[in-house]
Amino acid sequence: MIKILVAIAFFFSPIFGVSAQKTKEEFYKSLIGKDSLVDFVLTNRDKYRLQFIVTDIQRDQDGQEEFKTYDFTTNEYFYPASMVKLPTAVAMFEILDSLNISRDSYVKMNKDFNCGSSGFVDLTLKRNIPISLAIEDMLSISDNAYYSLFFNIVTPKLLNYKLTERQLYKTNIYGGFTGCPRAKLLETHSYSIFSPDGTLKASYPKSILDSSEFMYRLPFTSRKLIGKYQMENGKKVEKPYDFNSFLDYPLMDIHQTVFRLVFPQKVTSKERFQISFDSRKYLLRCMGNFPREMKNKAYHDKNLYPDNYYKYSIIGNKPELASSGRYRIFSKIGIAYGFVTESAYIVDFENQKDFLFSISIYVNDDDVVNDNVYEYSKIARPFIANFTRIIQESLSKTSPEQSLSSYDYFNLLKEIMNGN
Repeated sequence: MIKILVAIAFFFSPIFGVSAQKTKEEFYKSLIGKDSLVDFVLTNRDKYRLQFIVTDIQRDQDGQEEFKTYDFTTNEYFYPASMVKLPTAVAMFEILDSLNISRDSYVKMNKDFNCGSSGFVDLTLKRNIPISLAIEDMLSISDNAYYSLFFNIVTPKLLNYKLTERQLYKTNIYGGFTGCPRAKLLETHSYSIFSPDGTLKASYPKSILDSSEFMYRLPFTSRKLIGKYQMENGKKVEKPYDFNSFLDYPLMDIHQTVFRLVFPQKVTSKERFQISFDSRKYLLRCMGNFPREMKNKAYHDKNLYPDNYYKYSIIGNKPELASSGRYRIFSKIGIAYGFVTESAYIVDFENQKDFLFSISIYVNDDDVVNDNVYEYSKIARPFIANFTRIIQESLSKTSPEQSLSSYDYFNLLKEIMNGN
């Protein structure tokens, strides 16, 4: 059950007295009675395993931000799916920036062992794919092959060390999307990085991480037994699906990841990602892209990849909002096994209003896991879209002083999306 508690302090604590903001109880009540689907899901939030976080943003006359976070998370597990691609991309850029290697460099990976799908290795051997292009495909359109590539480059040991170092203690990312056995030996292939002109910049050997080095971080828990039934070898079996040893990325850690990318100056040096300003801008642009804005023209067909393809927040069931120029949604989404998780920095340029929003919802009416029958389009997309629009209306309004002082900030966001 979602607990109605006072708004958390954390690093989102109010630091300036700008204007009165709602208490957590007042804010929650303000979301009810505006939309029938939203009311239905909120009334049945246990069934939908609903969790969400909202960070309201206000600015004083000097443009300094004040944050207030409304935390409606629970202790329930959800499968984060492609959400793990964002911290993996950040870790990749931390490596490149530390070595002063251009993001337009490319990787050649060796096939050192056989385990699951190795198509991502073949991709690097067939073509010189710029890392920047692969990152964009991974974040903007959620390409799985490129996630497996970067998971192998960063390696699970370094990736999780970096997350712990950045004080994201509860996140555990020990697996690519290749179909290799979980909770066992984790191997990654050797590789070399070349500059755009073909100059060798760095080479790394194959890595091995024994299960004894990470499984203690993923102890068995009944919280990760989901559903009443599951599909097993094509047959419906009456037992829950076991998500133990799967990816683990709690919603608050997800929310903090996006917050730190958008407002790095508002967190401590230990929490801040060690990436350049240019790398941060590039990551935000990848998060903000609509498919038609990507460098890869294969995604420019709006019939196959509409503007709301992976933008459930605000845009969701109204794709026309994407072309209005009013909104920009800097987001990442994960969809699998009936779980939909999205984290977004939502910007309304018309009203110069921005806020952060993270959500996880489980849409699996038949309670059968792994049958590919889920209510993504029927429930998840319209609910998240309607919910975020109601949330925006319920948040504190922009003051005239903020509008004047924030002009340069919102103009910078537009420049980022224009590639500047």
